[in-house]
Amino acid sequence: MQLSARQRVALFLFSVLVAVVLSSISLYAADNSEYTIHSSVNEVRLAFAASDRQGRVIKSLRESDVAVADNGTIIRHFRSFRAASESPLDLVILLDASDSVAAQMPQEIAEVKSFVENSKWGERDRVSILAFGGVRPMLLCARNCKTQIAQTRLNSLRANGATPLYDALFEAAEILREDRDPESRPAMILFSDGVDTISIHGIPDVTEAAQNLQSAIYSINSRSKKAIAGRGDAILDYLAGSTGGLSFPPEQDVPEVLRMVLADLRSGYVLTYELPEQTTGQRSVRILPTSDPKLQFRSRQAYDANE
Repeated sequence: MQLSARQRVALFLFSVLVAVVLSSISLYAADNSEYTIHSSVNEVRLAFAASDRQGRVIKSLRESDVAVADNGTIIRHFRSFRAASESPLDLVILLDASDSVAAQMPQEIAEVKSFVENSKWGERDRVSILAFGGVRPMLLCARNCKTQIAQTRLNSLRANGATPLYDALFEAAEILREDRDPESRPAMILFSDGVDTISIHGIPDVTEAAQNLQSAIYSINSRSKKAIAGRGDAILDYLAGSTGGLSFPPEQDVPEVLRMVLADLRSGYVLTYELPEQTTGQRSVRILPTSDPKLQFRSRQAYDANE
């Protein structure tokens, strides 16, 4: 079949275009084989609290007073070491709104409102409130809870069925992760009896999410005075202990407890160091005293090197 002059020109141009595309692909593949970009964590940030054996806060800790055990490797030299008071707070308050704690809810709501309204907040501090009862958690206010809408939602909160505790904690971690200030000190304040009845997520999901965010969980036990201590108490203790927070038993003076939580968050320390080895997966971590064996520390117990 004879091709016209126009067809021959079109075929020639098409052949040239194919050759150029194939050449570009080959160069791209060659470049990729030579220059592969790897993304990994190369700095670890660790927030912690320091106290003596009587529980008194240590306010004059020096960099030389501590070391870090990271998967067994001892770290003594840090990129930075500063007081936690220099970091803005990013808090999520979680209110158990299930039937099991219905009797305590009105008082706890009043105490949370007073805490948000009357505490001294820094310009960059942020507070969110998340309620959980029924099928799924409900975000009442995000990052700014002093508005009239937030107050109205708190006042209208009613006890509702099941307890998606772990789902609520997991959602709180997502709230803290979103639009995060890299200098902030994230934390969760949890009002609950510790008994989950319906969540899709489990304790491992929650603790891993909190540890990777470096969000301490402060557990305030809402168990009824008539209820017998049980598994919920142990869960609240575990959530706090594994993330560097504190756990408070039932029948506490809640306003005083909230003041203690705020003071604890602002009296600790934050250090950073280079990841001792390029690796992936979960790594254990803890703070060690170097000069005074009586010092005690609280921090997260693990983190994911991929985060």
